[in-house]
Amino acid sequence: MNAVAEAQPQFSAPSALAPLLRTVVVCDLADSAQLTQRLGDAGSAGLAQRLDRLARDLVYRHRGREIDKSDGFLLLFERPVQAVAFALDYQRGLRELAQAESLPLSARIGIHVGDVLLWENTPDDIARGAKPVEVEGLAKSVAARLMSLALPGQILLSAIACTLAQRSQSELVAQRAPPQWKMHGRYLFKGVAEAMRVYEVGEKNIAPLKRPAWTGKAHREVPWWRRPGMLAVEAAALVAAIAVPAYLWLRSPPAIAFADRDWVVIGDLHNLTGEIVLDGSLETAFRLGLEQSRYVNVMSDLKVRDTLALMQRDPAHTHVDRAVGSEVAIRDGARALILPTVAEVGGHVRVTAEVIDPHTQATVYTESADGHGLNSVLPTIDAIDRKLRLRLGEALVAVSETNKPLEQVATANLDALRAYSLGQRAYFTGNMKDALAFYRDAVRLDPQFATAHLVIGRIWINANQNSDTLKQIELAAATPNRLSARDSLLVDAWRSTLTSPGTALHKWKSLTALYPDFYPANGPYSYYAWCDNHYLDAITAAKLNVAPQNPNASAGEYLLGILYLAQERYADAAAQFQRAFDAGVTRTNYAALLDAAQRRFDRALQTLGKNKASGIPSDDLSTEVIRIALTVDQGRWHDAKTQLTNVASETEKHGAFDQQYLHGIALGLESEFGQYDFGKLNTYVQDIEKLKTDNGIDANQALFRRLFTIYLMAHNGDARRATQLLSSLGPSTEASGETPLNNLRTIVEAELARVDGHPQQAIESLKPIVNGNELFLTHRALMDAYASAGLREQALTEARWLAQHRGRAYAEYGANQFMMAYNVVQSDLALLRVAELLHDLGRQAESAEALSEFAQAWPSITTPAIAARKQALQHKQ
Repeated sequence: MNAVAEAQPQFSAPSALAPLLRTVVVCDLADSAQLTQRLGDAGSAGLAQRLDRLARDLVYRHRGREIDKSDGFLLLFERPVQAVAFALDYQRGLRELAQAESLPLSARIGIHVGDVLLWENTPDDIARGAKPVEVEGLAKSVAARLMSLALPGQILLSAIACTLAQRSQSELVAQRAPPQWKMHGRYLFKGVAEAMRVYEVGEKNIAPLKRPAWTGKAHREVPWWRRPGMLAVEAAALVAAIAVPAYLWLRSPPAIAFADRDWVVIGDLHNLTGEIVLDGSLETAFRLGLEQSRYVNVMSDLKVRDTLALMQRDPAHTHVDRAVGSEVAIRDGARALILPTVAEVGGHVRVTAEVIDPHTQATVYTESADGHGLNSVLPTIDAIDRKLRLRLGEALVAVSETNKPLEQVATANLDALRAYSLGQRAYFTGNMKDALAFYRDAVRLDPQFATAHLVIGRIWINANQNSDTLKQIELAAATPNRLSARDSLLVDAWRSTLTSPGTALHKWKSLTALYPDFYPANGPYSYYAWCDNHYLDAITAAKLNVAPQNPNASAGEYLLGILYLAQERYADAAAQFQRAFDAGVTRTNYAALLDAAQRRFDRALQTLGKNKASGIPSDDLSTEVIRIALTVDQGRWHDAKTQLTNVASETEKHGAFDQQYLHGIALGLESEFGQYDFGKLNTYVQDIEKLKTDNGIDANQALFRRLFTIYLMAHNGDARRATQLLSSLGPSTEASGETPLNNLRTIVEAELARVDGHPQQAIESLKPIVNGNELFLTHRALMDAYASAGLREQALTEARWLAQHRGRAYAEYGANQFMMAYNVVQSDLALLRVAELLHDLGRQAESAEALSEFAQAWPSITTPAIAARKQALQHKQ
């Protein structure tokens, strides 16, 4: 019996133990069974060893104690903050290991603070498989419940653990970024009598930081009728009670998912009254009314005509009805088609607008209104436009703020409105002569028809007739109450452009911000941003302007090509020019400059030869200026002089402004090719002073020419006269607000300081304006200033900038390409200046290489001054 008794295991209850307050952590590896199946027994064993090492290293670091281990761990810590620190580091470690191994590794962790009983097993018990240490107590169970509630990667805490840990948060922040704390509400746990508040701690992009889902052993404390099971029953009962009656009696009519800035196409008016005066007029009125909205975008007539042409239909004879209009809308990305109808019903004039879903061609809804007599037609359309904007989802406040009566934004005179409509049709077919005639009829019938004055001004601005444009813009601005809010801003921007160009750019920018899809504003903003050397802003606006809904997107594509050329992004520029040509652009002048910037002159001349004359004298003159620039870029000064003489004889019929433009270009080139003539420059300045300009654009260009002439005088040693002329200008360039004018004045002042023996002063005045928007000439002035100050390395940097930025030299607007030829000569001569500066720095091999590059660019030099510089350098080498 004794032997049998000794062989039996001895079970004895532990002696009475004092409870200890500890922080209990229970963590478990999520989806461990799937990992084992994926990796196999050997692979999962290796992974388990690495995970155990990670956990035990962190337990040791944060002064914890391992109690038990299976898929996860049971751990004890003295303080809650140590447990939280361990949990955060463990989750981060799992994330890093998961990324390294491309495995889904995460853990669920529960943390609670409470009393536990802790005792050590006897060596005999341990030998039989017992753990060294045993822990029991409610705190262990609560931590386990928190762990089972947690989502993968989530750390959940009880209220007491969270409160104590947050008090010591400074210790956590000292080691890592501040963690985020979140309270998920009160939860009931199986086996725990009272509900507990559950909190989460975690790091952004690692922890879920969201409420855990209900489980069989834990759920949120909510009234019984809000529990998931009851909610499902309630929902089913509700659906059963009302589904059939709701479907039969309360079903909504079909709707279009219309969003802010979506597009609509307006189809042709169906006129059933027999009144010819309403043909086209009401369609125009519908358009003018809806175009007041910043919520609804209306497809232009020109874009609709272009799309009809792509559909191989004749735009002049195709009726935009339900079928055709739907196809146009789908092709152009419009959300809805609107078909207006006017009819006489029971002695009333009824105007109806059907909103069509282009994908199904079904009528989604119809709005109609009645009026008495023809004089009621425009107010009736006002009412329909207002209803349509509301039905399409625009806010009532926005409609009220931007909705003006059509009799104000258009005209109350139906004959004038019909003339305007006919003018619009002629304009969109490219018949500007007839368009002008119809628009003039419209303003003769209603002299205060501001919208008609505005479109006449747009015709003149496209023809570079700035004075005529300004007259029409002033007439439109004289009656601001006759303009919509959008057109009022457009008139203000054009007026500033023509009177004070320096203040106009921010007005164009504000207009495009309010109406991002208003292409008559996006186009001018990108263009004038280019003129002002704001290349990045111009690129941003031009990208908006090439949207498929813009009928003039090809112009935006072409301008983007110019802007990319200015940034030396030659491949992007080539792609943009090709898109523009594919879209029908026939102007090839700047595409030729793309080849010239890369010294492919044969291709450049071939491309320039394809350019079609615009018929606008100033535009065609700029093409000849490009041809001259290509010639001097090859060092062929005598050929360029012959070209200048021939073009000058042609410009005698253009007027004094164009003649002085060409004369100034010639003077700048003569100065660089060693033929500086003070008398000619002095006379030129006096001629500019006598020139009368009646608009801000021409005035600023004349001022730019004067400043450039003063710079030439200063650069060539006539500082006294240059100073006198600059003083006579006063603060006019500062008042202009234009970046190029302000830059040029700073360059002139710096050049005067340099030739007066103060090169450092010149450098300090030039450096602040080098911000990406500066004139090309700025770097030439800096190069000269650095060289005069004996700072050859800095001068070399500027010379290389000039030589490398050939795209900028060609694409800079510079008062309508006034500086183009001069800039490219600077870019060429910069190669010679690089060679000279390298020689002065004792870098002979590099100097010889640079001189060889200059010789390749200009193989034959016929001007003595430049030839002498080249020969002198060759002798030194």
